[in-house]
Amino acid sequence: MGSLQITAAAALVVLVAVNGCSTTQPDPAPETSHPRLQLASNLTCEDAWRGSPPPAPEAPAAQGISSLSWAGSPAYYSWPVRDEMNGYPFTGNGGKKYGAWKTPITVAAGSGERTITIDAPSDASLIIASASDWETSEAVLHGDPDIPTSYTVTPCGERPAQFPGLTLVQGPACVVIRVTEQATATSSTVSVPMYGGACP
Repeated sequence: MGSLQITAAAALVVLVAVNGCSTTQPDPAPETSHPRLQLASNLTCEDAWRGSPPPAPEAPAAQGISSLSWAGSPAYYSWPVRDEMNGYPFTGNGGKKYGAWKTPITVAAGSGERTITIDAPSDASLIIASASDWETSEAVLHGDPDIPTSYTVTPCGERPAQFPGLTLVQGPACVVIRVTEQATATSSTVSVPMYGGACP
């Protein structure tokens, strides 16, 4: 009986020692977060959707680029975005919260390079993505990508090119988008009312 008690006590000591050792092991390295997706700022015909439709005649346009969505976000979009019933919540540029509106753009056939930027407001952003990123990357639609401040798009020669995209705001706004023709440095703007914002 005495030897059985000693054996049990010894086993307890070993168990405590093992447990003690396990707590002194270094903690596993924290899971490294994946770097944010850096969206491309230069897009070519190869990045466009296949079988792109021609520009809609009624779509707002600037320098050969048009989008039906440039008419503005839907009337039921309002700020702040609570859920998808009153907007399209989006996170980008390191955690900034936006209200988004899907705005694919169409580049007319035969156009040269165009640069697209935002004149106002300063806290608005644009996403113009490659078709492959749009269809496969969760970061483009719902994640936290790094968003360029401008995009250069190259058309497809004899056919129009359509690129998927989003217009992003941080409150009700009139988003002024500037399109510049690279060859002549000629530019014009289109104003897009977003989330209850009014354009003059």
